[in-house]
Amino acid sequence: MTQRSRLIGAVIVLLLMGAVLTGCSAPQAQTWPGLTVDGDTIYAISGTPREVYILDAETGDVKSTFIPAGAGDNKGALNDWSPVTVGGGLAYAGFFQDRSDSNGLYAFDPETGQQQWWVDTKSQILPAPTYVDGVVYFGSTDKKVYAVNAESGQPKPGWPFEAESAIWASPLVVDGRVYVASMDHNLYCLDAETGEEIWKTEVGGAMAKQPLLVDGILYAGAFDGRVHAIKADSGELVEGFDFQAENWVWSTPLLVEDQLFVTALDGSLYALEPDTGNVLAPYPYNSGEIDEGKDVIRANPVQVGDHIMVATEKGRVIAVKGGQRSCSWPSGTPDSPVYTTPVVSGDKVYVIQMNGKVHTLDATALETGACAGTELFSPPEDD
Repeated sequence: MTQRSRLIGAVIVLLLMGAVLTGCSAPQAQTWPGLTVDGDTIYAISGTPREVYILDAETGDVKSTFIPAGAGDNKGALNDWSPVTVGGGLAYAGFFQDRSDSNGLYAFDPETGQQQWWVDTKSQILPAPTYVDGVVYFGSTDKKVYAVNAESGQPKPGWPFEAESAIWASPLVVDGRVYVASMDHNLYCLDAETGEEIWKTEVGGAMAKQPLLVDGILYAGAFDGRVHAIKADSGELVEGFDFQAENWVWSTPLLVEDQLFVTALDGSLYALEPDTGNVLAPYPYNSGEIDEGKDVIRANPVQVGDHIMVATEKGRVIAVKGGQRSCSWPSGTPDSPVYTTPVVSGDKVYVIQMNGKVHTLDATALETGACAGTELFSPPEDD
């Protein structure tokens, strides 16, 4: 790994620790929260995340919780979860506790929280696992990409695959291939059955999020501030595609009709021409126009009707249409950052703040300029 790569890694660690130390009155350290909505159930990793809260999506009532069998109270320890993935009748999430021997991927009953199995990785699993056809694929900070049987947790033959650095992005599994963005600047294409490398392509920066696949082209955001367009069949870079933001691209692009939407740490939402990467007017929209000073967008852009919604480090959730802000939430001063991508389900948008609170926004009201939110769940201050 190059000196520049090591420097970027050190900066990322500092960013993570900054998030961990936010609001450190809680008895345990906190990392970015996770939010998953599956039907009438929410899986929220909130507050001091020793547990996953299983919530009623309508009322916010706690149905159950999941705590790994080997997780101790360990006050002051760093606890970290990946977002939850649901598939094949089970829920899956990665758990890490820095004073525990129980780190790895866990499977649990999605309603009761009863543990079914776990895979010991001895490392952090930051991205959400990917469930496809009875197999769970997931990456870890130990540089490995795993593929395990969803019912038993047993590894598939030939797996895991080892990259050159940590995996922070969820694997993308399509048509028998697994596409993995890595912090080592490489995008890997693997055989979904055997784990063998088909191709890898190096780009100019680390990649922390899953790429987007559209019409045979992979669009991957990277810490060089670029979105890289790569041919899915061969790994070749698409000639003539060129886009450069003013800061890291820490998000998965979003395609809506003929526009490719991208967020960056410069606080901007860009709309690109998918073939060239040219920025389309009247974009970019800069989220810093609401509050004084620049803002940061780490979360993915999401489509809500004919709006694009973004969430910011200052705690704003903003609905944008035609390059202009339609509305933003909250109406007053935000009380916590929003690093996690909002989840759209039916006519609701679910938002989880850094403080662990879950809110709902009415997706049908955006056209009227209303981004009113209702608090759905607030985690206990002391578990």
